[in-house]
Amino acid sequence: MAFKENIKALQSELSAQEELLKNVIKSERFFKKHKRSIITAAIAIVVLLVAYGISGIVEQSNLKASNEAYKTLLLFPTNEQALNVLKSKNKPLYRAFVFQEAAKTGDNATLQTLVDEDKSDVVGQLAAYILGQDSGVMRDFITLRSGYELIKEGKTDEASLKLMTIMNGALFEIARSLEHYQPNKQEK
Repeated sequence: MAFKENIKALQSELSAQEELLKNVIKSERFFKKHKRSIITAAIAIVVLLVAYGISGIVEQSNLKASNEAYKTLLLFPTNEQALNVLKSKNKPLYRAFVFQEAAKTGDNATLQTLVDEDKSDVVGQLAAYILGQDSGVMRDFITLRSGYELIKEGKTDEASLKLMTIMNGALFEIARSLEHYQPNKQEK
């Protein structure tokens, strides 16, 4: 009886090994059939990982260089080399610095250049406002602020009229909230 059990155990072990061998052969056939695709995909993944790593390193390097240039410009605002580094490494920070300096000195030509480059960003909007040009966001912000001041003074009717002039844009929801929530408004 032990002999029959040994034969059955051997047969089941051979069946398991046979099944493993079949799976290995199937895998090998699959790999041979799709060898180029698998290798191409692996290379693409490696290239993407390397590119992602390099872009992170470059981004950190640009950030460090722009921070150093900005520190230098804060100490020496006329440093052309630092200004060029800032312009090439961090354009938004460059625009903010140029705006700050132009606003201090009243350099309308530089402010106009900032508006012409990009009127949609905050720096362009602020420059347009300083130049007296129609700046929708700044105009709405000033209206919102004056409406808020009227609410603080208890002049709720005047505040409501002022806030109603903000018809669209980013400040519309804030204006509507202020219009409806008036803490100084007395219940009738």
